[in-house]
Amino acid sequence: MDYSFDIGSDELASRSARFVASLLDGFLYLGILLPTQYLTGFLDLELSGEASLLDEFLMVWLATGLTLVLNGYLLAARGQTIGKLITKIQIVDARSGQLLPFLRVYVYRYLWILPLELANIFIPGELDDLLVGFLGLMEVMTIFGHERRCLHDYIAGSKVVHFRPNRSSTNGSMKTTLARRAG
Repeated sequence: MDYSFDIGSDELASRSARFVASLLDGFLYLGILLPTQYLTGFLDLELSGEASLLDEFLMVWLATGLTLVLNGYLLAARGQTIGKLITKIQIVDARSGQLLPFLRVYVYRYLWILPLELANIFIPGELDDLLVGFLGLMEVMTIFGHERRCLHDYIAGSKVVHFRPNRSSTNGSMKTTLARRAG
């Protein structure tokens, strides 16, 4: 598989590059979340069935915060996660090709499923996990359409393209915004 890209292109990222980026992000995320769950004792509580609703609620928020810590700056400044940085692809506005404002990229692309995950806490048994898993599968299956966009791309009005370092933001250049804050 070819993961090399023509820098400066607005060509859609390949499905394989998006898949590899997602895998990298997932492994990094799990590599931090699982040890955290172990060190806090949550993993033992979950495996023994003794985790309270509060424990599960806190873990959902910890996972959400972890995603923000790992990728927040890159999403805001470059439209990338760590996996997208490595595979040289980025998230842009589907119409203009500009970088999305941080809240739009983070909330609409990553937090849209949070209400379902929180509701998942209150549904007993395995049905909830199957429901969330099925929704997740359907969410990514939409990438096989002509536009190569997942459901979260449609929700956010985004698309994933080859990385271009000088791409402007829909709120003005991120470099200009950061320079104003520093100066």
